[in-house]
Amino acid sequence: MNNEEKELNNDTNNKSEKKKESLLKKILKMKKVLFIIIIVIVLGLGITFSTSVIKSQTKTTKLGLEDMGELVTQTAYLTIVQDTSEHREFFDLFQIPFTESRQIFSYDLEVDVSVDFSEISAEYNDKQKEITFKLPHAKIYKSTLNPDSLKVYLDSESLFSRIDLTEHNEAIKQMQEQGIKDAEANGILEAGDENAKRLLETFVKKDNKYKDYTINYTYI
Repeated sequence: MNNEEKELNNDTNNKSEKKKESLLKKILKMKKVLFIIIIVIVLGLGITFSTSVIKSQTKTTKLGLEDMGELVTQTAYLTIVQDTSEHREFFDLFQIPFTESRQIFSYDLEVDVSVDFSEISAEYNDKQKEITFKLPHAKIYKSTLNPDSLKVYLDSESLFSRIDLTEHNEAIKQMQEQGIKDAEANGILEAGDENAKRLLETFVKKDNKYKDYTINYTYI
C-alpha cells in the first residue's frame, strides 16, 4: 500500500472516530437532560404529595349525616287539663244564674323536639386528634294529642249557652300550646341538644380510629 492510500485510510478512520465521539457526547447530553427531567418530575410529585398530607390534617365532612334528616332527640309526655266555660251575662254587669255550660277534661300529649342532622358538619384535625361538630340547636318538632286518653271530669251544659265545636277546637289548640310551654319550661330543648351530642359521639366512636379523639361542639 502506498503512502497516499495510507493517508486516505487514516483520514477515514479519524472521521469515523470523530463521529463516534460526537455521537457519544450527544448520548451523554441526552442522558443528563433525561436525568434532570426525572428529578423534576420526582420533586414535583413529592411536593404534591406533601401538600395533600398537610391538607388532610384538617378536613370537613358530612359523614353521611344528611341521610338521617330531621331526627327526634327528646320526647316529653304530659297530661293537660282544660277548663272551658260559657255563660250569659246581663248587660255585661253580672252572670245570669243557671246559664253556664262548663267542660273540664284532660288529654295526654307528646311533645317532640328534633335536630336537623342534614345541617351538621364535622371538622377533623388528625394532628390534634380533635373533632369539631357544627350543629343547629334542637327545636320543637311537633305536639301530638292522644285522642284515646280523654278524661272528662265535668260536662255541664245549659240550654241557654252551649260550647260549640269552634270553641272546643280552640280549647284543644290551647292545650297543645300549653303542653309545648310546659315542656320548654322543663328543659326539653336542652335535653334534645344533649341527646344529639351523645348520638354524634356514639356515631363517631364506633370507628376505633377516633376512640381517643376529643369531640367539641359549636352551634350554627
